[in-house]
Amino acid sequence: MRRSAALAVSLTIALAACAENPTGSSVATGSEFQLRAGEAVAIEGADLGLRFDLVASDSRCPADAVCVTLGDAEAVFTATQTSGPATSLTLHTATRDGQRATVGAWTLTLVRLDPYPYSARPISPGDYRASLRVDPSAGS
Repeated sequence: MRRSAALAVSLTIALAACAENPTGSSVATGSEFQLRAGEAVAIEGADLGLRFDLVASDSRCPADAVCVTLGDAEAVFTATQTSGPATSLTLHTATRDGQRATVGAWTLTLVRLDPYPYSARPISPGDYRASLRVDPSAGS
C-alpha cells in the first residue's frame, strides 16, 4: 500500500513538472513570450525552435545600488530550423551589445531578463526568465 501511494505521489509530481515546462509548446510570432533557463518552444509558422540555455554573465547594476553604468547580462539561446544546423545565439540586455539576432528570415529580440539583480540576493541560474519576441526580419 505504501509503495503504490509513493508511486502515485511521484507520478503526480512528474506530471506537474511537465505541465509547467513549455518544452514542446508553441508561441506566435510577433507576441512576447517567456522562457525559463532550460525551456524550449516552437515558433508557430516559422520553422524555428528556440531553447533558453543559460545566462552566461550578469553584470547589471543592482537595483539597490548606484552605478556608473547599467551593466549587461548575456543570455545564451539555441535556435533550430529543419533547413540547417542548430545555431547558438548570445543576446544582451544592454542595447549597445545586441538585444537582437537574426536566424533565417526571423529576428529574435531579448525584451527583458528577470529577475533584476539586488546586491544582497544572488540569482540562482534556474531562476532566470527571458522575455522574447520573434518577428519577420526586415526585408523578408
